[in-house]
Parts: sequence; C-alpha cells; structure tokens
Amino acid sequence: MLAGLLLTCAHVTNVAADNIQDKIKNTDQKILKEQKKIKEEQTKQRKAKQELIKTKKEINNLDQNLNRLSKRERSLLGELKALEKKERVLKSSIEEEKIRLSQLIKRTYILGYSPEAGPAIDTLSDSKVSAFYLKKIAMKRSEIIKNFNSKITEIDRLQEKKLGIRKELKKIKKDTSKQKNVAEREKLKTSSEIDGTKTRIKRSEKKISENKKRLTQLFAELEKRKKDRIKNNNLPDRSLSGKPFNTLKGKLRLPALGTITSKFGQKRVGSELPWEGIFISSNQGNSVKSIAGGSVVYSDWLRGFGNLIIVDHGKGYYSLYGNNETIWAREGDQLDAGDQLGTVGNSGGHKGPGVYFEVRHNSKPLNPMEWVNIDN
Repeated sequence: MLAGLLLTCAHVTNVAADNIQDKIKNTDQKILKEQKKIKEEQTKQRKAKQELIKTKKEINNLDQNLNRLSKRERSLLGELKALEKKERVLKSSIEEEKIRLSQLIKRTYILGYSPEAGPAIDTLSDSKVSAFYLKKIAMKRSEIIKNFNSKITEIDRLQEKKLGIRKELKKIKKDTSKQKNVAEREKLKTSSEIDGTKTRIKRSEKKISENKKRLTQLFAELEKRKKDRIKNNNLPDRSLSGKPFNTLKGKLRLPALGTITSKFGQKRVGSELPWEGIFISSNQGNSVKSIAGGSVVYSDWLRGFGNLIIVDHGKGYYSLYGNNETIWAREGDQLDAGDQLGTVGNSGGHKGPGVYFEVRHNSKPLNPMEWVNIDN
C-alpha cells in the first residue's frame, strides 16, 4: 500500500504555491517594454515628420523654380517668335526692294545709261541727267540692301543666342524635374515610415491595454486569494487520541500554524495538475505535528516533497507532511495526536517555508479541509 502511495505522490511536479506576484511583475515589465517601444516609435515619428516638412518645403521650392523657368521659357519663346516674324518681314522687304531695284536698273538701261560703259548717246542731255540720278538711286538701294543683310545677320546671331538660352533652360528644367522626382520619392518613403510608426504605436498601445487588463485581473485575483486565505491558529493535541480516524472528519486540526496559500483541487501555476493537498505557509522552524494517532510508515526525502513523513492511521487512511526542515519521527514510531513530527522548512523547493499537507484513503487524495475544524 505504501509503495503505491509513494508512486502516486512522486508524479506531482513541485512548483511555487503562489507565483501570482511574479505574474504581476512580468506583466508590468511587458507594459514598460511596450511603453519604451512607443517612446522609440514616437521619436522616429517626430524625426520623420521633421524630414517630411523639410522635403515638402524642398518640393515647393523646386515647383517655384520650375514655374519661374517655365515663365522665362515662355517669354524667350515669345521673343524668338517676334524675331522670326521680324526676320520674315525684313526678308520680304528685301525681296520687294530687289524687285524695285531690278525695275529701276531696267528702266535705266532703257533710258540709255550703263554704269560700266557710260552714256550711249551724248546728245541726249536729258538721258544723262536721268542716268546720273538713277545711279545715285542704285547706290542708295545697294546701301539699303547691305543694311538689311546686316540686320538679318544680327537676327541670326540673336536667334542662335536665344536658342542656346532655351537649351540651357531645358536642361535646368530637366534637372529640376529630376530633383523633384527624387524629393517626391523621399516624401513617399517618409510618409510610409510615419504610417509604419503609427501602426507600431497602435500595436504597442493595444498590447499595453491588454496587459493592463491582465494586470487588473491579476490584482483582483491576488486580492481574492488574500481574502480566501485561511489562517490557522491552533495545533493538534491529544484530545482525539485513540479514536478511529474515519470518525474524526471535520474535527481534526491542521499540523502547523500559518496561512493556507494553496488549496486542494486548485490548479498548480504553470501546470494543468491540481493540488492534491494544501500548502500551509508558516515560519521557518515552527512545529509540525501529527493530526491523529498512527504509525510512521515513511520518513525520508522524496523528490517533489522534500523531507516527507507519512503516517498510517489505519483502515487505509494516511496523512502526508512534506517540505520539512528537519524530521523528528522515524519509520515505525507510534504516534498520538499532537506528537511532533519535525519542523517547518523549505526542503521541497517551494517559494517560502511551510508544510505541504495531504490526507489520503487507499492512495486516493481527499480534501484536507473537509477533515479539519479551523474554528476549534
């Protein structure tokens, strides 16, 4: 029977009776971590916004430059068109003058005057006079033609200069447009970074909200557990000695002074396994006493229980006392109710000193609180 009982006990994982404080601490650290992330993202966001303002200003300046260049280009195009029109007028005027000059020359020859050979008929004094004036007219026309040609040359020079300016403006406009495209891409990238920081901030804020909710639940659970904790101020005595164990249900006392911090059937933290007994938090070195008469069937260290004492009360009833600092009772000892078994310790690796206490019947764990009377 004892071997079966020990095998049943050995599978229980020994964890802290109550690590809710650790959960609160971990949750608080998670909140601080997310708050730190938010601050980092807000710093990134501020920098990105400043960069975006700078980029927008740069784009605005580039747009203004493009505007000015476009106006200047339109002005030069207007000037070029005016020059081209003037050139056409001058060329047309020159052609008209050439025609008139040709007609004058023809008429001069008809009158009998040739500038190379001189007058053909000396006796025609009127013809000489006409020839003289015609010559003067021809020379004047020649001078006009030269002036026109000079003006056309000047127009060509100016036009070439204007075309050079136009070409330069086109290059500047192209470069400015290129700079604007780069700035626009930078603007999109910065805007995307800002959107990214907003998304990450929202995600962190959501996590903070969830963790704060979790924190509230943990504090509520902690308060509930504090309220639910039962304090034991009495120890077993010999008043129940000699009575059959099965008749003592609801009359026994807990084996140590202290507060019950883990209850029977309650799930262990970090495990789906329930507590098969109770944990009584107590001061180091306090007495651990037998709840009823019986014989010691196990008195040694056991993995998961530390220094363990098992008392057989007869008819398949057992009581178990674990986590002891010292063991006073030895296997085979006969006990009365209230006899000291050992002292409170933490040999089982619990979070603090105390006694792990179980009641079993034929290896089946029973709720110890149904067997004890705290108020007696």
